[in-house]
Amino acid sequence: MDPYEGKSVEQWREITEKLVQEHPLTPYIVEFCLKSWQSILHGKINTYLNLLIREMSISPQATGALLHDVVPEYISRNVGGFRKGTGKEKDVVCEYDDTLSFELKTSSRGSIYGNRSYAKSDTGKDKSGYYLAINFEKISANDPEILLIQMGWLNHSDWIGQERETGQQAVLSKDARENKLIVLYRADSR
Repeated sequence: MDPYEGKSVEQWREITEKLVQEHPLTPYIVEFCLKSWQSILHGKINTYLNLLIREMSISPQATGALLHDVVPEYISRNVGGFRKGTGKEKDVVCEYDDTLSFELKTSSRGSIYGNRSYAKSDTGKDKSGYYLAINFEKISANDPEILLIQMGWLNHSDWIGQERETGQQAVLSKDARENKLIVLYRADSR
C-alpha cells in the first residue's frame, strides 16, 4: 500500500495529516515518548552502583537504543494489540492490522537517519509504512529533553543513501521531510 501513489507532492501533506490522525496511537504517542524519556533519565544501572543514567556520559547511539526498547514497552503495556517487534518486523507491531505497525527513528541531531540499505532496495525488512521520529538532546546536557516528536508515512523511495560505498547512512528527501512527517510535539512550543 502506498497512500501517495499517483498523488502530487502538493497533496502529500494532507494525506500524511489524515494518516496520522487515523492512527490509533496518535492520541497517546507524545505521552508515551515523554514518559519513556523520563524513565531513561531517572533509570539506574543497579542498586549497588546507584548510578543514574543521566549522570553518565552515555552516547546518543546508546540513548537511541534505550528509546527503541522503552517506547515500545510503554505502548505494549498501555494499549492492547501493540507489541515490540522482533527480527524483520517493524519496531512496534500492531497485531490486528500490520499497516499500523511502525519503525522508530531516533537522533540527537536535527534530522532523522536511516541505514543506507533503506535507500538501496525494498527487499528484506519492509521499509515503507508509518514512522515515529524522536529527536533528543544528548544526555550530557544539563536538563536533557525530547526536542521533537514526529509521525508520518515514509516509503522506501523517500530515503537517499550516501553516495560513497563505505557510507552507512540514508537521509530523507526534502519533499518527504517537509510533507510526510507531522510534528506531534516540539519542546519550544510547550
